[in-house]
Amino acid sequence: MVDFHPLINRNFPGILTQLSRDPNTSHYGSFDRNWWHYKIRDFSSIILQQGGYFLELAAQLPEYIEFSNQLREYSRASVGFWAGRAKRMGAFEEYYPWEDGYPPLAFSTLAVAKIILSQKIKSTVYDAVLEKAARKLQHRFEPEAANQQLAGLAALSVLKKINSGFVDDITFRRLSDQTLALQSEEGWFTEYDGPDLGYLSVSLDCLWDLFDNTQDQRFVDSATKAFRFLAKLVLHIQGSIGMHNSRNTDYIVPYGICRFLKSEHDEDALLAAQVIDILYSDTDHQAHFFQAVDDRYLSHYIGHSVVRAQLILDGISQKTLINRTSVDANSILESCGYALTSRKHHKIITSCLKGGIITIRNSENYFNDFGWIVFDGDKQFVTHWWTPSTQYSGNSENIEITGHPVQYKENTSTPLKHLILRAISYFSGHKIISFLKNMLIFRKSDLRIVFTRSIKIQSDKVIITDELSGLKGSEAIVKAPRFSKRHVASADSFHREDMSMVKGYTFNTETQMNGKIFKSTTIVNLD
Repeated sequence: MVDFHPLINRNFPGILTQLSRDPNTSHYGSFDRNWWHYKIRDFSSIILQQGGYFLELAAQLPEYIEFSNQLREYSRASVGFWAGRAKRMGAFEEYYPWEDGYPPLAFSTLAVAKIILSQKIKSTVYDAVLEKAARKLQHRFEPEAANQQLAGLAALSVLKKINSGFVDDITFRRLSDQTLALQSEEGWFTEYDGPDLGYLSVSLDCLWDLFDNTQDQRFVDSATKAFRFLAKLVLHIQGSIGMHNSRNTDYIVPYGICRFLKSEHDEDALLAAQVIDILYSDTDHQAHFFQAVDDRYLSHYIGHSVVRAQLILDGISQKTLINRTSVDANSILESCGYALTSRKHHKIITSCLKGGIITIRNSENYFNDFGWIVFDGDKQFVTHWWTPSTQYSGNSENIEITGHPVQYKENTSTPLKHLILRAISYFSGHKIISFLKNMLIFRKSDLRIVFTRSIKIQSDKVIITDELSGLKGSEAIVKAPRFSKRHVASADSFHREDMSMVKGYTFNTETQMNGKIFKSTTIVNLD
């Protein structure tokens, strides 16, 4: 039986440690310990104020009932601190001063507004700052990371309940239409050009908030499509798909999935029970993705999603654990390029639009191939990058993938760079964010180099054939590790595959360099 109580209790003290709990200080209510305690940061990252919503929810758990009044006081303090910071110029900072970023605006406002609604705090106390947040959310749109946009829209839906005058009805309908249009027919929302189950689960949480606050059936329909897409992949690979996500996340948050346990459709309720069992029946295991989540993201949306999920589980009659099953899948999800194949007990997933990276799993055993890195001086060219321009053909058992690697160059943080960043942000605010994203997140493919990957899945083996052409002939070419070069804040948590990308499988790789063409063949045994 899935039970999040041990996970919550283990992390509860650590989340409280992030909070400034002394009411006799000006930073009372801040969740940024690096700012108020260690003083190694010169601003309080406002997105961390979501920790207040975690405490608001934790106050409802039986193990904390004797502290519930104090937890709600801390929760109110987080709102007060948020309001004070949100009044400042360039407010809603996450990574640097005067950032005025969309994610800190959306997520922190959503959490704070839900606390105000939960505690029935008179909105007149915070009218000015809530109206300011609502105004910003109505004038901005985040199309590249749909979970952020859904969080912003959900925040507006709560603000409408607090005070209908904060949000214009026509604007809300327009933003709702635009946001729902970010969802593909397959059910995934765009996250840096492709699907990401971690962020899709965050989107699920927000879609349920939107339905609860608006009663608009479109949000349930959208959540259902998203959930079924997520479930298809989880049941196939019997877990999180990890590096096959467009944004490289390993975690999947549970609240939005748990809501389907109470679905009117028995098939979705059964599907939710299976997904929950697969993902969360062993959260105490050292290899579970929640074991590697750091304090920042526990204070962020992960912590409160887990508590919300447990409140659902506590409120329904639990059934006997569902036997773990898998989807008998040999198909390609065409719009996102996932190829799913089964061979006996082996479950295989290939991400065609991410350079053809491939994972094979059989119970506790696994094999991963994340492509290649080409080193040319201080430049690196990587095939492991979600790139919509990559082409693929064939079927799930015989795929050919062609594309161009993405050029990557390390960008090390320095005091001078931060000084320049702060000076520019002081005068221009969020206008520089698109430039920073292009530098750190979005990069163009290098058309000079062409890579071709062929994957043939047979009854007893998988044959992976690679070719890199357009080289100078002097480059160093190495197998890519599990780490992705693309920057994603919540990614790069420790994973056992960091130590070894293969466990329990035998394989052989042969490479050769013929002039300016590199070739490789890997044969994986499916015994």
